[in-house]
Amino acid sequence: MTGLWLAALLLLVLALLFVVPPLLRSPTAPPAIEPTDLARRLFADQLAQLDKDLQSSVLDAQDRAQAVDDLKRQALEEASQPTTPPRRIAARPWMGWGVAAIVSISLPTAALVLYLQVGNPMAVATQLLAAERAGTHEAGGQDMESMVSRLAQRLRTQPDDVEGWIVLARSYEVLQRYDDAVVAYQKAMTLAPNQPQLLADYADALGSARDGDLAGPVQAAIDAALALDANHPKALALAGMAAFKRGDPATARQRWEKLLALLPADSEAAMQVTADLAQLDALNETQVPAAKAPRNKRLGGTVAIAAGLRDKASPQDTVFVLAKTATTGRMPVAVLRLQVKDLPAKFVLDDSLAMSPDLPISRFEAVTVEVRVSRSGQAAPQPGDLIGSVARVALGQEDVALQADRVVP
Repeated sequence: MTGLWLAALLLLVLALLFVVPPLLRSPTAPPAIEPTDLARRLFADQLAQLDKDLQSSVLDAQDRAQAVDDLKRQALEEASQPTTPPRRIAARPWMGWGVAAIVSISLPTAALVLYLQVGNPMAVATQLLAAERAGTHEAGGQDMESMVSRLAQRLRTQPDDVEGWIVLARSYEVLQRYDDAVVAYQKAMTLAPNQPQLLADYADALGSARDGDLAGPVQAAIDAALALDANHPKALALAGMAAFKRGDPATARQRWEKLLALLPADSEAAMQVTADLAQLDALNETQVPAAKAPRNKRLGGTVAIAAGLRDKASPQDTVFVLAKTATTGRMPVAVLRLQVKDLPAKFVLDDSLAMSPDLPISRFEAVTVEVRVSRSGQAAPQPGDLIGSVARVALGQEDVALQADRVVP
């Protein structure tokens, strides 16, 4: 933040160096021309023109002589008139200093006012917020706290800034100050009512503040968001999770399948929803669908975290077990979702966990099996997540030893 202001100050000084010095130079008055000198120059110019007219046959010799006599008579008459000395304008150096002082004050003031009116004072906050979510904002925790504090202070004097309340609420979520985020979202919803995105964000923050309880007011906010937009992705995701938590897998499946149809098939969001749907299928510990699958159409084994990395994961962190192939690229052919508290655990990957019915795992002879321990709950690897993989696993193998043994840088 300090570097930004120092850069702005340097540019301002450079701009003033181009503008102010010319104003401080002492004005130099142009040399005065005496009236007699001006008359002589005019007579000479007119006489030269008469010679050109004679040479080009515009005038004959008699006409030229008459014109010369007229010029001489006119020159004598002007010479006999009394003359006054030319008026000289006195130099006023104080005027340059005054203008320079005004420019030096008004230019920075105008730039600041213009920035506050049409600029984006929260752009740095948004960048810090994105960096924090990506896990790259290591030494800036105090900067983030002070930035959020300044934003909250500004909103006390400008309480009608709905965008400011939204940025403040999301910043509080990054700092895991969920109670404060709920209050900020409530302020934003008062200024911008009936916005499905705000309602979904509010429900998410309120659920976090209530330790994952999505019932009561959280469910009411989710329902309100879906009443305004039945296809709102975040509201559908939350609605499915709320139904899952209250023991209603049928509704959870309905919500998540509707969400999955709205997402690009190869997106990370679709991968996560598929994992949620797979979790519904895995409610029964016996995993009946997997048991019924032929052994040569599935693979299994155990998944765990390396001993030296167990302290880097929390019990509630999400664990993704994925099967991928070179032909499908980033898109897995099967996804299973667990939690760290379940590890070490046995797993089975089969067609019931397919990302797409058109690409079941049974179509391939061998796959690469990966594990991702995600602190954010996102399927895409984030800095600080734990990962591990086993390449070229043939279908039918039941003893794959999968271990999260590396940290995403």
